[in-house]
Amino acid sequence: MKIILVSFLLLFPAVSCSIVDEDCLCTTEYRYVLVTVVDTIGVSVDSLEVTIKDKDGNKLDVKQEADVFGSGKYIVLNDSFTELFCSCTEAEKIYFSATDGSGIAAGEYLFNTDRCRCHINKVSGPDTLVLR
Repeated sequence: MKIILVSFLLLFPAVSCSIVDEDCLCTTEYRYVLVTVVDTIGVSVDSLEVTIKDKDGNKLDVKQEADVFGSGKYIVLNDSFTELFCSCTEAEKIYFSATDGSGIAAGEYLFNTDRCRCHINKVSGPDTLVLR
């Protein structure tokens, strides 16, 4: 009986630590991280073909919502991608590029998420990119 009780007590902390929920409550807020793309004289550029890749070079299917956020604004990432990131202090790279066929605007971003994986957090990356 003592062996069973000791075994249970040793296993219980390991099992309880693996519970993902951790009493998490997410807000109804849905976050988008945007970038503005401008030409070399600072005019916003619309209708670009956007490619977004994770740290391994895999393309991410980030739906661009035309004209919702204003001229020249593109979605880098939104809360539907929280599962890509660990809920830790380490940030992961995301690569954004947009082209009109002759020029390209590209930027590198670092993202992570909160403990509950409710929202993405932009750690670093440009707010504006220039199409060259």
